[in-house]
Amino acid sequence: MNNNINIFFPVAGTLVGLIIAWLVVTIQAREYSSMGFGVKQSKVLIPLHLKKGMLISLTAMMVLVLGGLSYFAVNAYIEAHRPIPDAPMVRITYSQLGAPPSLSSSNVEQVQVASAAVAAAPTMGVPKPVADDKAVDEAAYTQSELGAMSAGLATTEGASGASNLQVEDLVPDRQAFVAVDKAPEIIKAGQAVYPDIVKKAGIEGKVYLQLLVDFDGHIKMAVVAKSSGNVSLDEAAVEAGKQCIFTPAIAPGGKPVRVWVMWPVTFKLNQ
Repeated sequence: MNNNINIFFPVAGTLVGLIIAWLVVTIQAREYSSMGFGVKQSKVLIPLHLKKGMLISLTAMMVLVLGGLSYFAVNAYIEAHRPIPDAPMVRITYSQLGAPPSLSSSNVEQVQVASAAVAAAPTMGVPKPVADDKAVDEAAYTQSELGAMSAGLATTEGASGASNLQVEDLVPDRQAFVAVDKAPEIIKAGQAVYPDIVKKAGIEGKVYLQLLVDFDGHIKMAVVAKSSGNVSLDEAAVEAGKQCIFTPAIAPGGKPVRVWVMWPVTFKLNQ
């Protein structure tokens, strides 16, 4: 609130100073009129006393502003250094607190939980001794074989060893990760044929292919991963990708596995 009041002090001081200056000039003009001075003489004498009126008005304004600010500054200083009255302290002894409520007389309802019956011991999975000639040799898969099985290449055997299942046509996901001990390496790169209509038009481009390397290293499938923007160039790149030959990828365990590889094909006019 005091900060808002301080804003009006310069305005109030200016108004008071102007009023005082106007009074001084008016009084001087009346005195000269009573002494017989005319308009011409008043124009010369009044500016002389106008300076006196302005000095008086500025002095009054400064006195009013400084006086008001000093008053509020002193008042704020007094309020800031006024001691805080001490609150009365009430002391309570243990005898005044009383005894705590008894737990035995509590109104909370006690819920009785019946103990669960002990379940019988499981009978499944308990080994039973048999004769040696009747024992069945159950195959246990290693971690490498399980990794190959996840790629769809391992041969699984049943408990009797009679059923064999091998997935040959399984196509792995292009975004899936396939663990390999040896990545495929290029043996023969397919030659891309630059389409004549595109070459005459002066169009260049680069196609990124994803090639599915089969168990024998040949390309089973070629897919455009990133197009060049021209259909003819994309088709020519796919035909070149199908002609590539790689070394087969080897999964953990030493078995070949199908994997996707990235292969770029660039078309330039100066080739």
